[in-house]
Amino acid sequence: MYDRQMFQRVVLSPFLSFMPNHTIEQEIRDGFSKKVRSIVVEPYQVPLLKKLEKECGNGYTRTGMTLAYPFGGLTTKMKLMLINYAVEHEIDEVNMGIDINAVMSGNWDKAKDELRKVLEVAKGKVNVIPVSWVVKIPLETVDKLCQMYIELGIRTMKTSPGLHFGEMKVEHVKYIKDHYGDKLEIEVAGRCRTREKAEAMTNAGATSFHMSQWRRICGEGLDYQFDYITKQGGYGEYKDRY
Repeated sequence: MYDRQMFQRVVLSPFLSFMPNHTIEQEIRDGFSKKVRSIVVEPYQVPLLKKLEKECGNGYTRTGMTLAYPFGGLTTKMKLMLINYAVEHEIDEVNMGIDINAVMSGNWDKAKDELRKVLEVAKGKVNVIPVSWVVKIPLETVDKLCQMYIELGIRTMKTSPGLHFGEMKVEHVKYIKDHYGDKLEIEVAGRCRTREKAEAMTNAGATSFHMSQWRRICGEGLDYQFDYITKQGGYGEYKDRY
């Protein structure tokens, strides 16, 4: 896999690593310059993202926003307000936290109805990418989620929220690809921190990756590191936390 191909699979979420605002701005600029697939920010950072898109946009990189990330713990009304905000700001995609409590309670009608309402407001202008918690749920639940997405016309799923909630396996990706890969793109998140693992997941069917270590995996430069012991952050050599 060439570096350019890997850069074009990267999804940046610079708000996750306790970065100061000037570093977030630099990450966004660098993302545009390297032509990553998407840059996803929190709602309050959307004006900055759109401003930098005008300055640095490359015609390829998509703009993204979180929506009820990661647990889906907002009311449906609040989610509809946020998807409308994304539409108004011409955001390309949202990473949406589905109502995982409804899913785990077996209340599929509630989860599906909420997603349907969000899609109705999106009107096809924003690609809604649900966060699916594959790292925490049994495969039978993964099946039901994928089937629900396909029935609603969703084109892309995010496998998990990342954020140290669990480790995605190549086997997870292969399972989804084998069963639903002709209908769903697979956006991987969850401890994909080596080039070898990213390549194995790509071969198994992954479309894109949320990577905190994107420069290192793509073979160019140092990434932002936050030390949870010293509470200090900066660009440096990667040190795994567990």
